[in-house]
Amino acid sequence: MNIEERIYQLCKKLVALGYYPFQIKHIMQTVTGKSHTDKANSAEQLKIVNVLEDYEKLANDFFFAYSK
Repeated sequence: MNIEERIYQLCKKLVALGYYPFQIKHIMQTVTGKSHTDKANSAEQLKIVNVLEDYEKLANDFFFAYSK
């Protein structure tokens, strides 16, 4: 799986966990400092993946803590 596919996969998971697409886009823009994340270089894409994975973990932890 390449990095673009991983970003797409993480975005889909975050939407399923309750994030809105505009929130995810804002997260990615904040990480890169660019208004268009499709122009991110490989280092920025790696940062995006790391941050989105952190958000996924946070959302999963929240979901499991409050779904009892």
